[in-house]
Amino acid sequence: MRVCFHGTAEEIALVAGRPMLVLLTARDLPRLRVFEVFHPHVLRHPYQERYRLCADLTETEVNDHA
Repeated sequence: MRVCFHGTAEEIALVAGRPMLVLLTARDLPRLRVFEVFHPHVLRHPYQERYRLCADLTETEVNDHA
């Protein structure tokens, strides 16, 4: 899936430098979902010093015993 995150330069740097993201979900779904990040691309957002990071995410398995 392709997703985009909006934020300050510091917030985007935190996300862009990671090979995986852990996302919290709604209460009816599994609590945590882990995604591998592919092809991240940072774009300058044209409004108030904000940036946009777009990337492809692929859900990956989580080992509950780790």
